[in-house]
Formats: sequence, C-alpha cells, structure tokens
Amino acid sequence: MAVSINTRGTKTYAPSRPVRRYVPVLAATSMLVTAPVWLTDVLLYALRPLGSYDTSMAVWITIFAIPVVILIAISSGPVLKARRLHVGDFANLDSALGTRLSTLAAACLVIEHLATYTLMISTAVLIATTLWSPLTHIRVPLAVAIAILTTLPVLIARQRLNRVTATLATLTFVILLFLTVGLIGASPYFSTSGSSDLADVSREVAARSDSSMRIVTAVLSGFTIALVPAILLRHVTTDLKNFNLPRHANANTTRLIAGIATSILMLSVIANVADVDSGAYVSRTNAVFSSLQAIRVQPVILHGAAIIFIATCLAGARLVLHHTEKLGLELAYFQLLPDHISRSMTYTGITPLFNAIGATILLVIGQARPRFVIPILIISGFITLTLTRWASMKHWTIKLRTEGHSSERITMKRARIIAVIGLIVCVATLAAFFLADLTRGTWIAALAIGLLYILLYTVRRHYLIYGTGAGEITTKDPIAPGRVHYMIIATNIGPVLGRATRWIRSTRPYSMELIHVDEGGDDVETTLQQWRKQDLDVDLTILEPSRPRATISIIEHIRRTRRAHPNRLVNVVIPQVTFAHPWQTRLHNAEIAHLQRALMEEPGVLITVVPWIDHLNEAESISHD
Repeated sequence: MAVSINTRGTKTYAPSRPVRRYVPVLAATSMLVTAPVWLTDVLLYALRPLGSYDTSMAVWITIFAIPVVILIAISSGPVLKARRLHVGDFANLDSALGTRLSTLAAACLVIEHLATYTLMISTAVLIATTLWSPLTHIRVPLAVAIAILTTLPVLIARQRLNRVTATLATLTFVILLFLTVGLIGASPYFSTSGSSDLADVSREVAARSDSSMRIVTAVLSGFTIALVPAILLRHVTTDLKNFNLPRHANANTTRLIAGIATSILMLSVIANVADVDSGAYVSRTNAVFSSLQAIRVQPVILHGAAIIFIATCLAGARLVLHHTEKLGLELAYFQLLPDHISRSMTYTGITPLFNAIGATILLVIGQARPRFVIPILIISGFITLTLTRWASMKHWTIKLRTEGHSSERITMKRARIIAVIGLIVCVATLAAFFLADLTRGTWIAALAIGLLYILLYTVRRHYLIYGTGAGEITTKDPIAPGRVHYMIIATNIGPVLGRATRWIRSTRPYSMELIHVDEGGDDVETTLQQWRKQDLDVDLTILEPSRPRATISIIEHIRRTRRAHPNRLVNVVIPQVTFAHPWQTRLHNAEIAHLQRALMEEPGVLITVVPWIDHLNEAESISHD
C-alpha cells in the first residue's frame, strides 16, 4: 500500500539575510542616491505657479508621496513572485496580456531605460555646470561627449565595476546627508511656516480663484515628479540571483527599504532647502548647491562632493547599459528583437549604440536639462508599472481557478489584492500626470513609444507569421525512415572529434559529414592535414566565415541541406569538452553553447551532444595518438 503525504504550503527556508550579494544591489542604488539633486530642481520648476510657496509645497508633496512610493514598492511583490525563467518584469506580461500589450510594455521598458541613462548624464552635467560656471556655455556638447564616452568602456571591457559603483553610492548617500542635514539644517522647517503655507495654498484652491486651477495642475505635476524614484526601484531587483531564498520576498523587501531610504533622503534635502529659502533667496536652478552656497559652505567641500556625485552618476549610467543588455536578451527571447542583434553586445555593439544615439537626441532637444527627461521617464515607467500589475493580477486570477489547496489560495488571493492596489495607484498617478503635463512636451514620449512599438511589433509579427524557419521549402512527402543526415561540428580535428565520429558511425547513419568554419589564415590547410592524418573516412565540408559569429554559416548550410533534401532529417552532432573547472568549460564551449541555443530554434533539426570529460579521457587521448 502506497502512502502519500501532502507537503504543499509547508516549504521553509533557513533564516538568512535577504541580500545574497550586497555589491550589485548597492551598485544599483547609484541611480537613486543622486535623485534629490535633480528632483529638487524639477519639482521647484513644476511648482513655479505657486510663487513663494513653491519650496514649502515641495516639502509637503514629498511627504505625501512617501506612502505612495511604499505602496508601489509593496505591489511589486506579486510581480516578482510571478517570475519564472527570466530576470525582468516582462517575463509574465506575454502570457497574461497578449501580444499587443506585451509589445507596448516592451517599448515602454526600452524608452524607460534610455530615459534613465539620459537622466544620469544630464545630472552629471547639472552638477558640473553648477560649480564650474564656464562649463555652462558648453552644456550640450559636454553632455553629448559624456554620453558617447560612457558607452566606450562597455564595448571595450565587459566588467561592471560593481565594487567601485557600490562604494560611490554609499559615499554619495553619506555626503548628501552630511551636507543637507548637518550643514543646512539650522532652522527647523516644520516649527516655522510649514503648516501655515499649506493652509494658505489650500484656502486659495478652495476659494476657486482664477489661480486655483493653475495651482492644482502644478501640485498634480509635482506629485507625480516626486514618485519618479519608484520607477528607478526596478533596477535594484533586475537580477533576482542577488537575493537569498525566497528570492521574490527578499527582493521585494530590499526594494521597499530602498524606496523608504530614498524618500527620507529626498525629504531631508528638500526640507533643508526650504529652510534656507525662508531666510535667503535660493535659485530654482541648482537649488541644492545654491542652498549650500547661501550658507557659505567651503568651496573645497562643495567641489569634492561634486566630483563624487558626478562619478556616481556616470557609474549609474554605466550600470543602466548592462541592465539594457539584459532587457535586450529578454526581448529577443520573446522574438521582439532579432536574436543576432541582441545575443551578444560585444560583437554587435547595438545596446551602447542605441543608448548613445538616443541620449544624444534627448540631450540636444532638452538642452541637457533633467526636467526635459522626467516626463518621458514618468510616462514610460508608469505605463510599464501599470501593465506589470495588471498582468500580475490576471496571473494570480488564472492560478486561483485551478488551485484547490487552501493555504495556497490564501497566498494567491493576497497577491492579487496587492496587485490590484498597485494597479489603482499606478493608473491614478498616470492619469494625474496626463492631466497636468499634457501640453508640456509629453508628446515626445508618446511619439517615441509609438514608433518603437511599431518597430517591435513588426519584428514580432514576422516571427509569429513565418517563425524562425522563414523561407523553408515544405514538401508533401513525409520524412523517409532511416534517412538521417548527420552533421558533426568539427571545431578542432582531434581525439574529441574522433570519438564522436566513431559513436555516430556505430548508429549506421544514412549519410554524415564534418562541418568546419574557416577561421582565417592558414586554417584551411591545417584542417585538411589533420583530417587526412586522422583518416576518419567522413566527408569534410569547410564553410566560409561569417560575422559576427560562425553560427550563421552553419545555420545557412543546414537550411541549404534541408531545402535540397526536404525528406531527410538533419541531426547536428556537437562534441563538447567538460573540464574540471567550470570556468574552463564555459570559456572553451562559448561558441558551442551559442550554436546549441540557435539550433534549438531551427525546425526539423535534432541536436546530439557527445560529451568528453577532459580529466577522465586522458588515456583514450594517449591511445588515439
């Protein structure tokens, strides 16, 4: 008699810290710690219709934005829990919302990453032109040069410098607290005119005067601007591997903590700027450094802090490039981007090129000012947040239809409720911003998202209609039994290939051939000599090289063979060496792994992997020699 014990819902995890790798998570916060520098300027610019009440209302708007930022951060829990194979929030959108809405989310994600990259560059220029006034006249050329130069190290070296970025982010957080709270905080804001200013603005709106609508519009715009850090929280949890089990819960906790810390830092900065403004005039441009200069902070301290802030912005921009690369790989998986473009940034350079060109256009049009990029970031970011919450709600609704276990149903219902709350908050925020800023240039964001949507949908429609085997000649004749053509990939003619050939010959194949791609130089002559020396009694086909990878030549040869013999099955044999150290295996089999991934998307092709364990087959190699 068999006994079955139901253990569902009883999974436990060993108590541990939420974050598994602190350095990448701290590095991601480099996009958040400099937020008060640019957000103060953008917020005061939006609140100009309030006149002398702008700094006071900026403080209150920041206070009211904190619970909303917390709600948005909490609502990411169901989204993170719904992830399965991929690292991005896009992973669950395709199955839950369908092709059109998931393509819209993909376009918004790309624009959001581009706007974040541009914001980092424009913030660095903002800080530089604040303390070095001669640079003001070359603001735009300086910003474009920085945007282009930042992409070059990513093309040359793939290392991410996470330790440097994490150190800069920590220093920036400490310095910003020291400068604002330690130096500026001389007069407590809330014990002076804070409450009375809020009451005056409220009475003005309640009286329905001529300026009341202008005040409401400014407040709505300022409120949505204060929520921008909630969009940047996505970069903290780009890779769930940085967190311990349960990953989704720990990642959500980290995102919540980062959101609260950023909100408190922003409140402290804006409140202290308002303190200084109550006693001395502070410019609405470069407000943070203007406040520090108003209380006569030593220029040496300001210049030193500015250098660290600029370095943090550039490190954050570099990190955005890597996050964009991951997004490109994810979109390629869902056939929204051509695979050969997004598969390898090192060979194609499409990711930094796209960011450099896009950032240059935005910097030139917006004169390298952060306030021009913020509407684009808000629209693309909150559309994405709305769609991810909507997809999460539908995901858990579908799960509830088939789930019968009571404890799991309670968890799923809780996740659906949290997703609904986040959906309502994001829709309301997006609606408030459209009501406030519809005539202020948001059409640029809508145009960019629309054009990118058309491009991505065209690529995906091609794959949906034709598939990855486009142009394949079909035949009414069935595949003949036993007519299997073996193609053995011969990257190197040696004992590994010899054993794979002997194994395949033992299966009595209908036909077989060795496939080698010319690597240039005297590779053809060397390969022919080795082939004659080994005496494998198998035809050798040498293909012309292709760029950026040899995989393209092999795929084209397979398609030509299938067109010539449509009733013959193709079995691609891949000899693969496994070393004692994983890094050696990964390094040696990089091209083989890329070919294997590409072959999995080819119809009518089988894949056979013949392993060779290096440290266990030394005897066979010696006997073969």
